[in-house]
Amino acid sequence: MTQTHENTPFEGFELSPQQAHLWRLQQTRLAPSAQRATLRIRSEQPLDSARLKTGLLALMQRHEILRTRYQQLPGLSLPMQVIDDSVADWQALGIELHVDTQSATLHLPALHLDSTSLGYLCEEWAQSYLQAAPQEPPLQYADYAAWRLESVDDQGRQFWDEQFNAMVADVPLPWQRQNPAIGIAEMARMHLSFDDSTLQRLDQQAASLGVSTGTVVLAAWVTLWQRYSEAERLTLAYENQTRPDVLGDALGLFSEPLPLTLDTPPELSFAALCQQVTERVGLLNDARDSYPSHLSNVPSLPGVGFRELADVPHSALNDAGWQIEQADSISAGCALLLQYQPHSASALSLHFDAALYTPAHVELLAEQLLSVIEHSLREPFISLGRLATCSTAEQQRVTGGLCASPPLSPAQEQRYAATFALPNLAACFAQGSAAHAQRPAVTGPSGTLSHAELDQRVTALTQQLLAQGLEPGARIAHFLPRDIDAVVALVAILRAGACYVPIDPAYPAERIEHILRDSQARLVLTHRARLQDLPVDWQPSALAIDQALPVVPLQEEPTVSRDQPAYLIYTSGSTGQPKGVVISHANALHSLAARLAGYPRPVQRFLLLSSFAFDSSIAGLFWSLSQGGCLHLASETEQKDPLQLARLIRSHDVSHLLALPSLYALLLDELGDTASALSTAIVAGESCPPALVDNHYRHQPDAQLYNEYGPTEASVWSTVALCRPDQGPVPIGRAIAHTRVYLLDSEGAPVARGLKGEIHIAGPGLSDGYLGLPQMTAEKFIQARHPSLEGQRLYRTGDFAWQDLDGQLHFLGRTDSQIKLRGYRIELGEIETALCNVSGAKLAVVLLDTTQAEPSLRAFIEASTQLQASAVRESLAALLPAHMIPADIQWLAQLPRTANGKVDHRGLLARAPNHSLATYEAPEGHIEQVLAALWQELLEAEVIGRHDDFFALGGHSLLVVRMTARLRAALGIEVPVNVIFQHPTLIGLAEQISQPHDPAAVIVLQAGETAQAPLFCLHQPAGGVHHYLPMVAGLPKEMPVYGIPLPESLRSQDLVVLASEYLPQIRQIQAQGPYRLGGWSMGGLLALELTRQLEAQGQTVEWLGLFDSTFHAEDETLAWDALQAIVQQELSSDSRQRLTAQCLAQLHTATAELDRVEQLRFALLQWANANGLSLKAPLAYVEQTLEVMADARRWVNGYSVPSVRATLHLWWAEQTLIERPTLPAQWDAISQRTCHHQVAADHDTILGQSAFHEQLNKSLAMASTETVA
Repeated sequence: MTQTHENTPFEGFELSPQQAHLWRLQQTRLAPSAQRATLRIRSEQPLDSARLKTGLLALMQRHEILRTRYQQLPGLSLPMQVIDDSVADWQALGIELHVDTQSATLHLPALHLDSTSLGYLCEEWAQSYLQAAPQEPPLQYADYAAWRLESVDDQGRQFWDEQFNAMVADVPLPWQRQNPAIGIAEMARMHLSFDDSTLQRLDQQAASLGVSTGTVVLAAWVTLWQRYSEAERLTLAYENQTRPDVLGDALGLFSEPLPLTLDTPPELSFAALCQQVTERVGLLNDARDSYPSHLSNVPSLPGVGFRELADVPHSALNDAGWQIEQADSISAGCALLLQYQPHSASALSLHFDAALYTPAHVELLAEQLLSVIEHSLREPFISLGRLATCSTAEQQRVTGGLCASPPLSPAQEQRYAATFALPNLAACFAQGSAAHAQRPAVTGPSGTLSHAELDQRVTALTQQLLAQGLEPGARIAHFLPRDIDAVVALVAILRAGACYVPIDPAYPAERIEHILRDSQARLVLTHRARLQDLPVDWQPSALAIDQALPVVPLQEEPTVSRDQPAYLIYTSGSTGQPKGVVISHANALHSLAARLAGYPRPVQRFLLLSSFAFDSSIAGLFWSLSQGGCLHLASETEQKDPLQLARLIRSHDVSHLLALPSLYALLLDELGDTASALSTAIVAGESCPPALVDNHYRHQPDAQLYNEYGPTEASVWSTVALCRPDQGPVPIGRAIAHTRVYLLDSEGAPVARGLKGEIHIAGPGLSDGYLGLPQMTAEKFIQARHPSLEGQRLYRTGDFAWQDLDGQLHFLGRTDSQIKLRGYRIELGEIETALCNVSGAKLAVVLLDTTQAEPSLRAFIEASTQLQASAVRESLAALLPAHMIPADIQWLAQLPRTANGKVDHRGLLARAPNHSLATYEAPEGHIEQVLAALWQELLEAEVIGRHDDFFALGGHSLLVVRMTARLRAALGIEVPVNVIFQHPTLIGLAEQISQPHDPAAVIVLQAGETAQAPLFCLHQPAGGVHHYLPMVAGLPKEMPVYGIPLPESLRSQDLVVLASEYLPQIRQIQAQGPYRLGGWSMGGLLALELTRQLEAQGQTVEWLGLFDSTFHAEDETLAWDALQAIVQQELSSDSRQRLTAQCLAQLHTATAELDRVEQLRFALLQWANANGLSLKAPLAYVEQTLEVMADARRWVNGYSVPSVRATLHLWWAEQTLIERPTLPAQWDAISQRTCHHQVAADHDTILGQSAFHEQLNKSLAMASTETVA
């Protein structure tokens, strides 16, 4: 083709299909440095530079491709080949020559020629150097390109379309770097060391199997990738650079990568794979001239490839004394390629993208390949799944130092030994209490105990237990709420030589009964209020430790053996019932000793977030008490609210905590950049995302973050990793002190680093097994079979991981029916059994769906009749904990099956969730639309209808917490998490959120039973009543509770007028007394005024409760620390980050003389706006709140407190009395009938404390008794 370009005529030729394919790669995936071919030679004698250049010019004159340039023309998608007649300016053609004394390097454009052509070029160059150049003209590449383009026909396209359809996706290596900034920047290479005898054995093996040596090498490479991917079908980029005789010694880009797809089931023998390779490669080679690689719609090939070079003549090379050190040309976009060159000193070499793979990783891969080859030479008929990838040297590494913890220092060893040598677990507590008697030991909703006080209470309860005549190791159920008594009971059980069995009071009744029956508990420790939650048969065996206990004779405490059971914890069981794991004192001592040795920072205050029925509670409890630290127990309300937890961390100087990664992420959002005493944060129970690590060090740079892993059967933890920012995927780390963690294959043999293996744990932390389940114990606790493990006792976790070069383990998941969801270990079989029981179906399948941002459980039931999903969930709730209730439940007449008859799990997960199939009704009104937008964001759902259920859509408790934070920012209102659980539909939740703004509405906080006397709760200063929901959660379910909100129209009135407006509303619900009234803060004064007005009408108020209420509003200035804390809390995260010391100094000066309302008004409205700082809540909401605060102070200060006949039941937050200790006396001076209670809390948190709930229930129960009497 002759073209004119820029007024200069030239003759151009189309690119060959191979060149077109490579050119497109160069535009998208290859950096300029990777777009050239390189030939490097070394000579035995000094080189003559002039002769080398003369020989190169002769080569260029003989081969047109060497004087070809590529010219892009307007309107054409591909450039043209343009052949220059002159060779004078060969550098302009992209050719570079560098000559040293005994070496020469030649660079050429990669579009010119492939690696085999480089070999032919070098042989001919040597001939020219020796002045013996060939005389016959070669085949010119432009002629080949034209013929090659004509060879692509429809028949060939049909064959290649079949190959394209058979291709499967690439599987990256676990340690492959992700998302390099550019494409392949530079291909590095590594030669594999082969001795002559191995090469000879390879040739012999190939001959015996009737295949080529290259086929055996390729089959070994495929086997290695099968082991990495576990795929039963693989596709590689296959490139065969052997050439037909017609090409002779022509130079050019003749080869190209082809899609080679192979079936690789693990049971296939290596010999059979070789036969399959021969057959498939033969088909590709026969059709390769019709491969349409030049077309833009040809699929991209995988990043893993295999290249076989031709056996190039080398007689002239030998005569010249030359040796080829490198002959590389990129002809494919493979990031990792194995190259085989027959009859070469370096027969095998790995070529890799240095941006994706490090030399150390490739060296490991090479060692694994050689191991596969060596094993296949010994046993050619062995299955692919059993071919050894772990060399002897690697086996010694992974069963030696890498399976254990990093070496401990002498000080660490001493700490471990001192703790592990203790006689029992209770001795750790005794040691800590003796050394730190006056320090606080435990803080909970009901108060604080010092180590000495805790010891006294433990001693007293221990004596009560000994009086029961317990035998050593007797099992005692621990059925207590999260408070101080729970810690007292736990330590007392251990000191009495018994074994504690923790049962969460929130468990369903059937699960509670199963644990009690299965454990054969001799005694149940609980509270009076919890007795009714126990099965009737077990109530006589219960000891309520919050009541007066009988005086018992003192007994000597028993000697507790290390081998005695310390605790029995139940985990989810595949049989449909949870199974008990027995942990001895020695097991627990090892776990604690490793913690004391491994963590450098001692515990000052540990925030315990997990249930006592979760074994991670052990970590915090004895870690704190043994060091003289303080264990802080978050209340049930605090535990669910990251905002309250963040306040608690700051106000109580928490130094250590352990949380789920998902919960810790929410905590960090609330903590922000505010300084705290936090020094050690631990996440465990689920995968830790890299973003969480980065966020942690951004907000809490002085605190170390650790990621722990470990099953209950190995005593809480087995591995740990210190997380670092910008590290990428977060490992679960290496083994803890004196523990060994192995990754083994299905045969029980160690796997090489980088490959998947099942986690097996050895060491003194291993449990003796499962209570009453000898067969399951034998299946999970095994004796090592492989000689390198020396018969050790191992626990098979069922978890899978891979190990990196440093020995760090990276979690991969499970392959059995047990999964981990939001920190809970769940046996899917247990849920399936429960589903069949409640639905009457014979078959149910439960799967974990991880396709969304938040994993969820989905259930599929095979049944001819369909029940309502809501009814099934309600029935399941009586059998299973909330975290085991599937979010999606579907009925199918028949579950889909695979070809071998198994249930098709992939097909089930591909079905749309049930809620996607429901009738859609668009949200109405502002509140519903805001909620729908939030749900779309949180649940990653495209459409939300007004009748959709948050939990049916995949919502869970952590997402509920996130929703409350989003609602706070979007609507400026606090929605307690309980409200969302009670009203999970969009329309129901919107109604609840809207209710406080209805001027005449009485809010039903709890419906209860109509026969019960209702409790009326009066609003807070801001007008809402939803802050009572934490209190309502602790009241009996049968008690009706109503909230009286503040109507907008009455905001300018006083308390007397407000109460008179509320009186008709109350009497409309309850026409006659006796009445029950209560109020928090200013609501207490409203309740008091309502009592006065009811008594004036001749009615009786049988119970009047005032919760942290005062009748004098304090107008003193807020302390600077308090004001600063409020401002930090109200500012958005972005504004907190931009806050400067200068800004704060300005605020400090401007507010020094203002009262507290004016301080807040100035800070949040004027100062924040002047400094460009934004608030979390809408400005209108902040203004309204401040206005109501000012009104409330006016109402309170203007109110004359009356005397009433009813007894005043007053509750005080401990923090309130610290600040204003005379408050009880002030109330006593007004009324002669007062009853005071104190709760370990502050003004804002008192209503959510379990101690408050217990006192409140007692008070209300006594009022009922007195009324009946």
